Amino acid sequence: MTLKSRLKAAFKAFINPATIQKLEPSTPKPAVAPTPEPAVVMDNQLLAGKNVLITGAGRNIGRSIALEMAKQGANIFFTDIVPERCVSLEQELNAYPVHSQYFISDITNQENTDSLYKSLTEKKIVIDILVNNVGINLGTKSLKEFKLEEWQKTFNINVFGPMYLTHLIAQMMVSHNIQGSILFITSIHQWELGLWAHYSSSKAALGMIVKELAVELAPQGIRVNAIAPGGVSEDEQGNPFRHKYTLLHNSTINPRYIGRAAVYLASDYFSKFTTGTVIKMDGALSLYHYRVAQNRPH
Repeated sequence: MTLKSRLKAAFKAFINPATIQKLEPSTPKPAVAPTPEPAVVMDNQLLAGKNVLITGAGRNIGRSIALEMAKQGANIFFTDIVPERCVSLEQELNAYPVHSQYFISDITNQENTDSLYKSLTEKKIVIDILVNNVGINLGTKSLKEFKLEEWQKTFNINVFGPMYLTHLIAQMMVSHNIQGSILFITSIHQWELGLWAHYSSSKAALGMIVKELAVELAPQGIRVNAIAPGGVSEDEQGNPFRHKYTLLHNSTINPRYIGRAAVYLASDYFSKFTTGTVIKMDGALSLYHYRVAQNRPH
């Protein structure tokens, strides 16, 4: 296009703006639940009526996610391999006016996962939110200690088992036209060295899986996100432990804050347009390095 023709087109658009191409509004997908009003949010009903499935929910982060989501009105279905933990959490969930049920299930056992899925379908329970929380760190720190079975176990628990369950639940969501949410619990060690090669690499795999699945499932309106915590622990009184390398508050993180982040990511009110995202929650632990140690005022 010549300069003269470009100037002519620009002048025409100036005197007649209607000729400028406008962006068309996106076509809404059918059967989409309306965004909750602020009053509903203030009444702690961000996840009202949603069915949540949480793996490894018997303690720590998984337990806190279950309790925080129950506070927001979600029905909680959860797994663990320790029956006593399941019974204890079930009793805690009885404090909320929601339905809850536990399943003794090993994420690495495909028959267990198939049985879990069968139980859900037979009871006509359709999952809206899947939280892949279960994970393990066997603590091997060097190649001298290398054991193939430990690498296999780590990836079976942290990656392969959760992926098989995600495959089944995503199919369930799609077949029931559920624009749901899938969450993974990764770790800051998907980016940062931890000197646990098998653990860090399994979490790094989850980080890429989140991106891949976010793209694949976006056409069905299913969001896929993750939380990458730093050190998460507290004592029996609910107090965090001192941790000098966690720059913010110099302490470990209370599990309930990871639970609240999970509510944020699972909630359409806050995160309707959030997918493929990993939220780092580490109190600036991953920002600590030798220069910080040398120069930070105490």
